[in-house]
Amino acid sequence: MTNDKTKRVVTLSMFTALVIVLQVVATFVNFGGFPITLTLVPIIIAGAVYGIPVGAFMGLTFGVVVALMVVVGADPSGATLLSLHPVITISACILKGILAGAVSAAIYHGLKEKNEKLAIILAAAAAPIVNTGTLYIALILFFDATFAAMLGAFMSVNFLIELAINIIIAPSLLRVVHKKIQ
Repeated sequence: MTNDKTKRVVTLSMFTALVIVLQVVATFVNFGGFPITLTLVPIIIAGAVYGIPVGAFMGLTFGVVVALMVVVGADPSGATLLSLHPVITISACILKGILAGAVSAAIYHGLKEKNEKLAIILAAAAAPIVNTGTLYIALILFFDATFAAMLGAFMSVNFLIELAINIIIAPSLLRVVHKKIQ
């Protein structure tokens, strides 16, 4: 039992470190001022392996790193949003991460008994939909409509890239992780 707990702690620590490092690096890979989020894949995998609370925690970690990158000015579009509505911007950064992790884990765990391959593909698709969708809803609700539409156009390209990355990488990576941690 202790070996299983140790393995879980080590694995979750590695996922957390991966989320932090990938998001810091991804901050500097962007289109139109929006970072292309490479971090959703480990969030999806951690949630698939360990459940909804872990997916939400990994999403929270991601959201906090995004918020920090926005605050220090490393994320130009986020810095612009921060200057207009600081509380809304930081809240959206954190909320979108938590929701992306929790929803993708819930989808995976809700469907894995019926069709595991479909479950991971839908979970991989859900993460960027929820991540980008939550941010776009915040833009629509709290920012100027023209500004939100302009940012939405850039976000659309990032979303499509993130969607493709997740759907291509997550299913294969989940198989590898399942073999390594079991």
